Amino acid sequence: MSDKEVIVTLEQMRAIARYELNFLQIAKANGAKSLDLVFPDRYSYSLDDLYAALKNIADKDPTVGEFYDNWYHPIAEIGDKYCIEEACGWTEDGEDEEAGGQDDFAGLSPREEDVFRRVWYGLEDIWCDEDEDVRIAGTDQFRQFIKDIERFLANKGKPVEEMDLTDAQKENFILQFEDDDRVKNASEPELDLCRKFTEDLCSKGSETALHLKGYACYGGNRLYGCDWRVSRDCMIRLFEKTDDPQYANTLGYIYYYGRCNGGVPEYEKAFESFTVSAANGLHEGIYKLADMFLHGYACNKSERTARALYGMAYEDCYKQYLEGREGAFADAALRMGNVYRKGIGGDKDPESAYICYLQADSAAKERAKHNNFFGDTNVLLGIRNALDETKAELPEDYFGEYVSMDIPTVFWTFCEKGYRVGVTVRTEEDGRTFLDLKRLPRRGQEAPEPVMLNYPTVDCCDLVTEIELESVGLRSSFGEHPIQMFRYDSCEWNNTERRIDFFYDDSLIGWMACDEYRFYNPDKTEPSGQLLRFAAISFQPNGRTYDYLCDIDGVEAGDRVIVMGYDGETEVTVRNVYTRYESELGLPLERYKKIIRKT
Repeated sequence: MSDKEVIVTLEQMRAIARYELNFLQIAKANGAKSLDLVFPDRYSYSLDDLYAALKNIADKDPTVGEFYDNWYHPIAEIGDKYCIEEACGWTEDGEDEEAGGQDDFAGLSPREEDVFRRVWYGLEDIWCDEDEDVRIAGTDQFRQFIKDIERFLANKGKPVEEMDLTDAQKENFILQFEDDDRVKNASEPELDLCRKFTEDLCSKGSETALHLKGYACYGGNRLYGCDWRVSRDCMIRLFEKTDDPQYANTLGYIYYYGRCNGGVPEYEKAFESFTVSAANGLHEGIYKLADMFLHGYACNKSERTARALYGMAYEDCYKQYLEGREGAFADAALRMGNVYRKGIGGDKDPESAYICYLQADSAAKERAKHNNFFGDTNVLLGIRNALDETKAELPEDYFGEYVSMDIPTVFWTFCEKGYRVGVTVRTEEDGRTFLDLKRLPRRGQEAPEPVMLNYPTVDCCDLVTEIELESVGLRSSFGEHPIQMFRYDSCEWNNTERRIDFFYDDSLIGWMACDEYRFYNPDKTEPSGQLLRFAAISFQPNGRTYDYLCDIDGVEAGDRVIVMGYDGETEVTVRNVYTRYESELGLPLERYKKIIRKT
């Protein structure tokens, strides 16, 4: 028998597409061992064809090898003749077209092309994953592909609310609503459907659904209103299922503030939860456990233990903050500031306290730019109050226009961890000379790791990779030009010559001496905006204070007023009344709640 050309008709192509005919059968029918198949026309492969093929494959039950060699691979080789790319929904440039239809319910109403693509390439995965002698119809993947197509065909044309969906599809849908912005911008039908799926999945113990519902109810949002008991119950189930300490940590907060107990703390339960959290290295658990040791809540009071725990959380959070992970540094720095200011487990140190509060303020503002964490408002307000109170405890001459230094440690700090530093020396028209230091990225880095700049006497605390210093009486080996530039990767203080020696690749490149270096805070501004009146209130005796806008005349410290609390209108005591300019606020003005009325 000799090779010869065989014309394949559209009818035959359809039969091949539906696994009613294969290429080996065509060869045998034409009395050839091998042949050159000619396809004068293109056949538009459809999902109906593919479904028919799967049913026929299930009936004939070939091995994986037979399925691939005699059917799948030959079709794939002439995919253009079967319009495979079009069937998969790909455009001419090879990219997937946007799904049309019910955009509000993304993923729940897939296109025919989406299903075809998933099944078609999934069939190739079976060949890759299974032994060639395995019967393909008996594999789990193959059976699931038939179910997927049947479900799609059954759902076709139905409203999304009436579709038969898998739990995986429901979970994929509700996962979108973990994002706060997605919840804020969602339509009411989307939210209704998300709640429906969440309730169904929660009844089945879905971690995804329990997580979504538990944290939505923790403070409340558009998806679920605030419901502390529901949040607690979700966290209990999640911790029992996963042993994840994050859920124990959240439970600790619920118990600590008595959210489910009429505002009365459940300290024993909180202590147990925070112990689990702290033992697993969660910073919130560590400093909350420290809070409990500080006050003796459900444990023996121990300031020394509290200080040690605060220090552990602070040091670790500080390292993470320098690495670009915001985390809990604002909270840890605030508590470390309290340690120094109040002398917890040691001597009082208002300057160190002020530095920590500045760090906390910087970190909290940075966090507020990117997130809307529950409780962030109160953290920022607490920091601002701590800064004001500590500033009053420092000497009157503590603060100044600039920081004066003989030996700025920033020269050394910038080149730590193997970084190179670029220096520009420039003399202005008025004769003043400035040094611009810039930390340069290492090879492979897009940007260098920042350093923490702490100059409390000018209210400066920030993560920086650049700094400007004024140099008074500058003398150097780099010349007298108006603009000079050089790089160094290490430097040493030459005490004999009273100068800084700069090195690059272990070679001395020059030196610099100066009578005085001055740092001016570039972000320091005069107060501006509205002068606003605030009242600091507390919900419990000796409890945390919260700042509320107060535009009601006659409200003074000690008065009882009505505010909106977690459980509706609540009567509270005013602890203090003060004024602050809008530019001095830790949060945007619209984020502050107002006092409703005076009782």
